[in-house]
Amino acid sequence: MASIVGKTTQCKACGSDNLFWFAHNKNHSVVQNNRLNTNDVTCLLVLGCADCSETLMSVSADRLAERMTAALKPNAEAESHE
Repeated sequence: MASIVGKTTQCKACGSDNLFWFAHNKNHSVVQNNRLNTNDVTCLLVLGCADCSETLMSVSADRLAERMTAALKPNAEAESHE
């Protein structure tokens, strides 16, 4: 599990190692739920503690997709910073 969650292996609030990832859709507009367009919603992946419900980290799905793509192309990250 440590390879999935990176450097975070314990809850900063209670010290538990019972951590999990879950997906959360966030409406960042003032539009009502049944009138949303896809650009009104952002998907977040959240790392939480199962014991105390502390939120330890959140990552946008777009950022995760960028990191996964960069892992497929190790030189792409170095090229983008030049």
